[in-house]
Parts: sequence; C-alpha cells; structure tokens
Amino acid sequence: MAQVGYLTHLEINGFRSIESTSLELKPLNVLIGPNGAGKSNFINFFRFMNKLLQKDLQLYVAEQGGADALLHFGRKQTPALSTYLRFDPNSYSATLIPSQDGRLVFKEEFCEFFADSIGFSGGDKKKALAKPGAEESALPSPRGTIEGRVAKYIADWKVYHFHDTSSSAPMKQAGELLDSDRLREQGENLAAFLYDIQTHNPEIYKRIVSTIQRVAPFFHDFILAPERHNDSKIRLRWKHKGSDAYFDAHALSDGTLRFICMATLLLQPNLPSLILLDEPELGLHPYAIQLLGSMLRLVSQSTQIIISTQSVSLANEFSADDVVVVEHRENRSTFKRLDTDSLEAWLEDYRLGDLWEKNLLGGTPA
Repeated sequence: MAQVGYLTHLEINGFRSIESTSLELKPLNVLIGPNGAGKSNFINFFRFMNKLLQKDLQLYVAEQGGADALLHFGRKQTPALSTYLRFDPNSYSATLIPSQDGRLVFKEEFCEFFADSIGFSGGDKKKALAKPGAEESALPSPRGTIEGRVAKYIADWKVYHFHDTSSSAPMKQAGELLDSDRLREQGENLAAFLYDIQTHNPEIYKRIVSTIQRVAPFFHDFILAPERHNDSKIRLRWKHKGSDAYFDAHALSDGTLRFICMATLLLQPNLPSLILLDEPELGLHPYAIQLLGSMLRLVSQSTQIIISTQSVSLANEFSADDVVVVEHRENRSTFKRLDTDSLEAWLEDYRLGDLWEKNLLGGTPA
C-alpha cells in the first residue's frame, strides 16, 4: 500500500483573512509579505487542521473565540469554511458550517483514494467520513487503512514558534524527563528531547552541538541529566568553553536559545511530516540567519517545510521558486508563487531578498 506523499495542493476557503486561495506546494515554501498580509493566518490554518484531525476541533474553536472569529468576516459574509488537501496519491476535503451556539460542525468530510494508491486496476474511490452535523472529524480510522494513514500524516504536522524566551518561558523550566517523543511547539520539552537524542542518537546529538557552536563559539556542550532531587524532571543546562562552571537556560541570550531550538528541530532524527515556522529569524544574528537558511534547504529534502518571514537576509537564502508572495488586497489575503522566468535577468545581479527590498517582488506595505 502506497505511503502518503507530501502536500502538493491546498485550497482554503473562508478561514480568517483567507477568503479563497488555491496553491501548489513544494518541499520548501517561503511566505514573504508585510505585517497583516495573512502569513500567520495561512500557518494557523495548519494548526486548525492538526486540531481537527486530533478531534480537538471544538476546543480549538472555543479558544479562538467561536466560529465567527474563524470565518472570513463572520458568518454573515462567509457561511462555510472549506478545504481541499492533495497529498499524492490521496486527498482530503471538508466543509464546516457555524452552529447557532458558535461551534463549527461538519457539513461534509471526504477522503479520496486514487486507483494506484489502493491497488485497484481502474477508477477512483471517494469515501464519506463525518456525517452532517458532526462536531469532530471521523478520522482517524484504523492504522491499516488509507484514511488512517492520512489522519496520521496530518496529525504529524507541527507548527513551531520559539518566540517566548522570557524568564518564565517553559523551555527554561524543569520539565518531565519522559516528555521526549516530539519536540513541543514552543520548545517546552527541549531538555528532555535533547537528552533522548543524546542517549539514542549520539552522532546526531554531536551534529546539533557542533551546529550551535558555529553560532555560539563560547558554547561547549549541554549538561543533560535528571534532576538530583527529582529524577522524573530535567532542566536545560550547559557548559561554557574554558570553564568548569555550569549554566542554565536563563544565561543564554534570546537569539542563542531560539537558534538552539531551531537546530534541534531541524537536525532531529525523526522529522515531522510537515514543519511550519512563523518568522523563525526573530532575534537571530545575520550569520545565524544564513545558517538557518542552509538547514531549511537541506531538511526540505527529507520533509516538507513552510515558513513565513519578514527578513530580507533569510529570503536571500532561497530560490525564487521557493517563494510565495502574500499580500492583503480588497479585504482578503492573496498568495502568489513567484514567476521565476520573469526574474531570471534580475537574479543575475541581485539576490532574492534584495529584489524584495527594492519592491520588485511585491509583498511590501502598500
């Protein structure tokens, strides 16, 4: 039975600022655009889908302020939210409508299986899932089915943002030692996750450490061990080069800590099926941004990547066909992949970010 491929085509209708969009996706996708254009809404749609497939839809809708807060200008203008996702050789689609009490409920939900994905000699198969009025998705199904594989794939989409590096940030506190299956979305379990990699994948751990050292030459290594007085907990500690002193995460600069999270995420041994990052360049030194771009390009050969950025320096690290320009026009977000042919002459003399800065790509404040 064929594995689920990466997401090749996406349609979103009626989600926040996204009235309607249809977009072809690639292994690496870089969203550029000004504040308020809709980049974050695009990325948050994937969080919405992740919650939907984990059967946490109603909790998510309530946390976001109800159905009208998610629908494009509310139910008076947008009576339904719909999506179509194509991951060859299968697809998933759903339409949701608002209830009187502010929930989003299913109008319809389908998985479509194309012939070669299930071994049939001809024809396609479309299977209805959630019944009209259902509050949660009918996925996941048993693992052995195509529906189950689709559900597992979407549930493994991870939206990361390592913006909170305040003194009370979870990544700076003691965490559960056994919380190491997946790096959490805000790096809350960074110490436990690194400890697991160090224990089971020492070569990958060494690669993470050496990558961090390229940005932070003073950094020698992590000191990862269960807490002395509570061996079910672990805290991020590290050692300075040329010193026997140990430090905790509070002694790291915001940019260094964010880069540690980024390197751990992108160099880990078991990557999510799709990684989404909202403005990963925040607080990073220009050299760290350059190294981040290199890692993103490399990792996109193994898993799909979608990022949003406002950094000219980070945009310089990518090819024109990686880039999607996001703009806000006539009260809606638009998404357009760059026309590489029309930029060919310009790119002989300028880098991509430089062209963006010169307002030759769009994606700048009107």
